[in-house]
Amino acid sequence: MLITAIRDYLLTIGQASLQDLARHFQVQESAMEQMLAFWLRKGTICQLTPSQPACNQNKCSDCLACPDGVKKIYQAVTSPRTTIPINPINHSA
Repeated sequence: MLITAIRDYLLTIGQASLQDLARHFQVQESAMEQMLAFWLRKGTICQLTPSQPACNQNKCSDCLACPDGVKKIYQAVTSPRTTIPINPINHSA
């Protein structure tokens, strides 16, 4: 299923732009945004605010240097594994 493939892809590579994801899965950016919205609601991924090294003013909403799809960066959210403490068994009792 495509939606789980998107999640798995982001978990594997860490982060990608909307444009890169749409190109990789060969879908339109608008369709990809809808699928990413599902994972955003679940908390599996998050959207990052891009900061281009070449951009001195860091005003991506006003900047026209990058296409819109590059401005939207998505990253996999990895939660720390929960460790359950195990008490040792006392056989001498």
